[in-house]
Amino acid sequence: MSTVDTKAATTRLMRFLAIDGVTGQEAAIGRDIAGALKQAGVPARAIRLDDANTRIPLPTQTGNLIADLPGRGALNNQPPLMFMTHMDTVPLCAGAKPKQQGRRIVNTAKTALGGDNRTGCAVLVTLAAELARQKLDHPPIKLLFCVREEAGCGARGISIAPSWAR
Repeated sequence: MSTVDTKAATTRLMRFLAIDGVTGQEAAIGRDIAGALKQAGVPARAIRLDDANTRIPLPTQTGNLIADLPGRGALNNQPPLMFMTHMDTVPLCAGAKPKQQGRRIVNTAKTALGGDNRTGCAVLVTLAAELARQKLDHPPIKLLFCVREEAGCGARGISIAPSWAR
């Protein structure tokens, strides 16, 4: 087994940290995550947005981002797994300017960094990238990137296709 490509993972995290995406305004970060998933080898047809934003009673630019990774190898027919994070940040994170200082990532702006959720986003994209790069056997996996988590709304409006229940 090879090691995780930490340079690519860190680059991904730095990019995600620099994108504004306060609660309800997650369209830009969602587009970037979708692009990163495609770069990681996830087919475009396996990436979609649900319509949770139409059911959330507050203005919300986009739905939850969902990526379906088909199983591979000996684990292909095992029960599916789901991993979830959220795309939004609190308003205090708007304008974050991440900078790497040695092994640490700091914010050079006078804002919060938004590292909790953006780290989760980078981890899930890195999971997809490493499964593809290392050609690892795995069960079917659903990656879920919620909107409006900071306001307690996104996960309540998730619309998972019935195929997930099989």
